[in-house]
Amino acid sequence: MKSEWLAHYLTRQADSLNQAYRLARQGDPVQFASAFGRFVQHNLDSLLTSLDQWSPSNKAALCETAYQCGLTLTRHGWLRAEHQPVTDRLFQQLLPTWLAPYPDAAPRLLTQLLNALSHLPDAGQRTGLLDHWQRCLPAPDATPDALLMFSWMAGLPQYRDAALHALHRHPDWLKTLALGDPEAFEHPWWQGSTLGWHSAPVHLGASHWLGGDFTARPRLLIAPGQTLVQAGQECWHLYIDAFGQTLLPTASHHPMLLPVPECKRLPTALAHLSQGIETPRQCLERRHEWIVSFHDSYALRVIPKTGEQP
Repeated sequence: MKSEWLAHYLTRQADSLNQAYRLARQGDPVQFASAFGRFVQHNLDSLLTSLDQWSPSNKAALCETAYQCGLTLTRHGWLRAEHQPVTDRLFQQLLPTWLAPYPDAAPRLLTQLLNALSHLPDAGQRTGLLDHWQRCLPAPDATPDALLMFSWMAGLPQYRDAALHALHRHPDWLKTLALGDPEAFEHPWWQGSTLGWHSAPVHLGASHWLGGDFTARPRLLIAPGQTLVQAGQECWHLYIDAFGQTLLPTASHHPMLLPVPECKRLPTALAHLSQGIETPRQCLERRHEWIVSFHDSYALRVIPKTGEQP
């Protein structure tokens, strides 16, 4: 250990930490021990060494929080090979810089950031969030707003509305992140002045012989202010925009559900965007896109509207 404080902390807390370790261990115990041991030696030790100038009480608080977070990261597969570079970058390079000015707030900031990262399903999205975060370097009082915005831009569209409100509260972020006019983001397929419009169709689910997000043929439903997707006994809220798409489970029986008419078809002008031999089953037109389900596969296709289209 490079950090004398971490070595002292682990020794002093051996009984309680070992109990936490036993409770957290799942699956292959050797693999778990290897992954968690690497986290302590290469990530937690590096972080505390970088913050050695802090008072013992502040280091103790951060150490305990980070240790428990490490158990959680290991339990949920964060420390597998594909995620290791993200974790190393976070703890060895970025956290020491971000947390150094805020010793009292550090445990809260670390927990908030890891909670946001844990909602992102792949290493690429987590890297994207860290890239945004690093460019903005938010202060503790702005951290919740920053996490909302960066989580949205890294691929969690369910945070879109809240993130846009946060963006209006922090206009300086527009320049820092080179986002351009905030009003343009009211359109969900606008990606900013650099990338412009997202216009490529987006696919959710998969053909029935490959499996996918749906266990039965998806059916589109409408509820007040929401678009729902039902497949068999399961039902999801659909969130989708230029930065990502996700289906969040909801109750199967939703109040005031209205089925999309079965006979509605993709507009003739968009027929060339249908999937080859597949026949559209339903086509729901929303303000900013069309959503198409198909007769022959467990799939949805979302076709963005861009520019001045209604």
